Amino acid sequence: MLELLAVVLAESVKSVIEKPSFLIGLPLLGLGAIGVLIALSPIELRWPERPKDLAAEIMPPPPGQPTAQVYIQVGAILAAITALEVAIYYLNIVQGILIAALLALSALKFVLVLLWFMHLRFDTKLFTVLFSGALLGVIALFMVVLVTLGSNFV
Repeated sequence: MLELLAVVLAESVKSVIEKPSFLIGLPLLGLGAIGVLIALSPIELRWPERPKDLAAEIMPPPPGQPTAQVYIQVGAILAAITALEVAIYYLNIVQGILIAALLALSALKFVLVLLWFMHLRFDTKLFTVLFSGALLGVIALFMVVLVTLGSNFV
């Protein structure tokens, strides 16, 4: 570290700016110096401890909200759909059918994430309409790009 500092100080400012290795080395030198200062500082850094009464108590979800098991099941379904997408990609399928299948599976995953992980299933219908409209907008934009680039899919 001191060698890099000596080399940088010995060089002129113009040569430091012209060499990308020096420009990358200087921020790394600064980060290393900050790391050494933190490591040698007498201040102890600790995670905040949870209050004892909350650590022992596991709160159930509010009424009408899904449990952790439901989220695990939805995550497993999303993983299965992703595995299906990868498997479909490696099959010898006509390109148009391949793209349509992958788009349909991606839209299904999008809807599942919206409904469960973004909690739209339990929210107002306005948010569902807004996000569904965004999905339709993305699909329309994708189709326009395919047509513009001369794809025969559309």
